[in-house]
Amino acid sequence: MQPIKSIKDIPELDLFTGGSSVCAGCGPSMGLKLALKVLGPKTVIINSAGCMTLLPLFPNTPLKVSWIHNAIENAATTAAGARHGLDALGFKDMNVVVYAGDGATYDIGFASLSSTAIKNERVIYICYNNQSYGNTGFQCTTATPYGSETKTTPRGKENPIGNTNIHKDMLKLMGVHRVYCATASLAYPVDFLNKLNKAKERNGFSYIELLGTCATGWNFDPRYTIKISRLAVRCGMWPLYEIDDRKLSLNKEFKQLKPVDEYLQLQGRYKQLPPDGVTKLQSLVNEHWAQLNEFNAKRYV
Repeated sequence: MQPIKSIKDIPELDLFTGGSSVCAGCGPSMGLKLALKVLGPKTVIINSAGCMTLLPLFPNTPLKVSWIHNAIENAATTAAGARHGLDALGFKDMNVVVYAGDGATYDIGFASLSSTAIKNERVIYICYNNQSYGNTGFQCTTATPYGSETKTTPRGKENPIGNTNIHKDMLKLMGVHRVYCATASLAYPVDFLNKLNKAKERNGFSYIELLGTCATGWNFDPRYTIKISRLAVRCGMWPLYEIDDRKLSLNKEFKQLKPVDEYLQLQGRYKQLPPDGVTKLQSLVNEHWAQLNEFNAKRYV
């Protein structure tokens, strides 16, 4: 498939109809709707237990593709099994795609993910990262950013910061598996879909991490889903880059990042984060951005 040059070139194909139980303004559901435009009808979705499990509730589904609901810990290996089964039956043109949250990816399902990636199975793994265990009430994961408040990292007198951990750098972890991996944002759909097209063409494993903007857990007005997705990129909280053939490439470069305050102030999860917390978060973002620029267009692993 030819690269998509502009929004006008995005296929009109719609394999995700209206009517589901997901929250208003749900970023992950928008991401799947977009992804299916280039994945097409010959697609099997493997879904770990999580927020997107709310999409097909028997006997109804908004999807026009096959869907396998799976336990939270082993979606990647289930996908590998589906891939081998389809190949054995002669359906080599089918796309096998994992669509899983960060809890199932960073934490509970990481062993399965790593094993499938190191074997270079012909699977596309999309992590919709809403930076929490969203389906069970917004608890902390190793993808939760520093300074975010969650149900298990509440702000209080003893801990005014909220989450004091620095989130796991998953893309670089996947990079050392020597597979294609990339970040994506709903605010940059052309970039996202071109990365999916690249993943489709590979004869091996691919990992794409989509910022799963979550109005309910992040506590913001659902009409700001795309605005917050864009600000995450512009403020350096969610850089767009890829690692291909061990080379890191920034996909969106800026001479100067916007201050993280512009991103934080729209979300209740960062409400009352003290100034020293904001300062540290800005420092972490600046450090990461400098590192990405240092390795831009160079071998990373």
